[in-house]
Amino acid sequence: MNFSIIVPFYNEEKNVAKLHKEIIRSLERIKNEHKFELIYVDDGSKDKTRKELIKIKKSFFSHKLIFHKKNQSQSKAIQSGINESIYENLIFLDGDLQNDPSDINKLMSFYIKKKLDMVIGWRKKRQDNIFRIIPSVIANKIVNLLTKSKIHDNGCALKILKKKLLTNINLWGDFHRLIAVRLIELGANIGELEINHRKRYHGKSKYGFSRIFNVIIDILFIKIFYNQKKKPLYVFGNFGLISFLISFLSMIYMFYLKVFESQPFITTPLPLLTSISFLIGLVFLSIGTITNLLENIANKTNLVKDYSIIKK
Repeated sequence: MNFSIIVPFYNEEKNVAKLHKEIIRSLERIKNEHKFELIYVDDGSKDKTRKELIKIKKSFFSHKLIFHKKNQSQSKAIQSGINESIYENLIFLDGDLQNDPSDINKLMSFYIKKKLDMVIGWRKKRQDNIFRIIPSVIANKIVNLLTKSKIHDNGCALKILKKKLLTNINLWGDFHRLIAVRLIELGANIGELEINHRKRYHGKSKYGFSRIFNVIIDILFIKIFYNQKKKPLYVFGNFGLISFLISFLSMIYMFYLKVFESQPFITTPLPLLTSISFLIGLVFLSIGTITNLLENIANKTNLVKDYSIIKK
């Protein structure tokens, strides 16, 4: 098996060199058993992260440095790494040194032995402050309540998975945190393994209580739009057709009352119901069409390389 290791960075200048050394040290033990490539993505950092990445010396493993022209999101940084990866298996971990690279070997063994589609880490003993732990706990409860996921730590960045599983999945916003949920919804075989978690000594966390609302929005998006059997156009199209049907039936009944019961239109609420139902049907169809167009645009956007690459 061969693996592409993707690490996104954003304002992590003091973590780059140490994390790289730890990754190399971890891979040195198994470099003769598998092939690896390292893909580091700078998501438009405003500090010296870019310079620190360029300083990295060539090693036994191939390196690719990707630089976004501006900050886009961690998910987009990972997507850029996926676009440039060459191997069939992917390994993700954060660039903040809180994930322990020595856990890569343990996860790989579990992944291969169990023949999994994906394995995700479980930060059972988190080394974060309460303002990060509480939102995470709440977010995980919400995710497991609204989906089929039974994973303890859906948001753990350290994970290994088959690249082919992400072929039709676009990563944006905080969507990288819900890759496991998305794959579970598709029936993938996913395992979870307890890993080491470390304190953050440099840089600042990019997540807080707002993450809870982001998770809810992303989950709703998955449930409505990312079901392969329910494309946006069909979801809203069905609502639109129901509204049109209500409008049509109310109009028929309205004319029936007029012709056979001699009841004026103005004496019933049917004209209003007919008009409103028709307009609601148009709104639903419009939303479905626009959403479908946006989805197609998003698919094409991921193919556009809005970044530069340095290979070592």
